[in-house]
Amino acid sequence: MKKIFLALALLGVLAALFREGLPDQPEDHATERDGYLLLAISWTPSWCVRTGDARGAARCAPGSGAGWLVHGLWPQFDAGGWPEFCDTPHAPPSRDQTATMIDIMGSDGLALHQWRKHGTCSGLSASAYFDQTRAAFAGLHLPDALRPGAGPLRRSPDALLADLRAANPGLGEDMAILTCRDGMAQEIRLCLSHDLTPRACDVALLARHCRARSVTLPARP
Repeated sequence: MKKIFLALALLGVLAALFREGLPDQPEDHATERDGYLLLAISWTPSWCVRTGDARGAARCAPGSGAGWLVHGLWPQFDAGGWPEFCDTPHAPPSRDQTATMIDIMGSDGLALHQWRKHGTCSGLSASAYFDQTRAAFAGLHLPDALRPGAGPLRRSPDALLADLRAANPGLGEDMAILTCRDGMAQEIRLCLSHDLTPRACDVALLARHCRARSVTLPARP
């Protein structure tokens, strides 16, 4: 029995030494100790041209007037990348909760998807995550230059971001990017600390900034 006990103890020591030699593993969540938030807002008319019109989406219908809407609020790792579809002790949102997000997201289905993919990695309950998303969007001032009306707007990506920075003091050049596709502006992605103040984005995210000389923001429906 004594030999068995000594053998088990030796195995325990070896296992501990082996674990100490392993590199640190990434955590499931981008916490306040390591990570930040990315607010992604989409120019709805660009989405309608590529996807929404074919789906018959209500926010693409004539007269809807939909412009910038929230795509999501995404936890990010400081070194780049992001967690998704995390295990969480919190219950999924009810239909009433997702319906409250339609005014800034355009769809309760999108709100539910964003909770499942990103909200579960926030460490927050569904209601707190949606409240945080709404607060992040409300804290961003969109100047008239980024709100074209009846006609399309064509500008350089850098000029559009310059307009955004001018309207939001404290927003540095390394704190937001514009994405584009097929000659159209798609999204503004704004990097935020966990208290929702602008902060620097990681290098990999900055590399996704639109490189086109100019982009179009299609007119609102």
